[in-house]
Amino acid sequence: MSQITLSHAGPGTFRCIEITGEGEPAIRLKRMGICSGRHITIVQSGDPMILRVVGARIGLSRELAATVIVDSNGVNTDHVASAANASCNGENRD
Repeated sequence: MSQITLSHAGPGTFRCIEITGEGEPAIRLKRMGICSGRHITIVQSGDPMILRVVGARIGLSRELAATVIVDSNGVNTDHVASAANASCNGENRD
């Protein structure tokens, strides 16, 4: 498996491997549904980039996207629905 940051990925669907940031930025990503195991679709590259995560479209800055590590091989979109329920464990709800 080859890994890249989300900020370096082009349009397509990818599996999130991990979030490398800490603190409030990492919590913000998890609250948006970006967490380990989750499938993320890049709809449009740029700054902000447009993503589809768990059925919602969100804008994400390249700075935050640089903290998200994804599988650079993308995913087979036939199996995307199976990961839609991946949970974002360890989220701080304070």
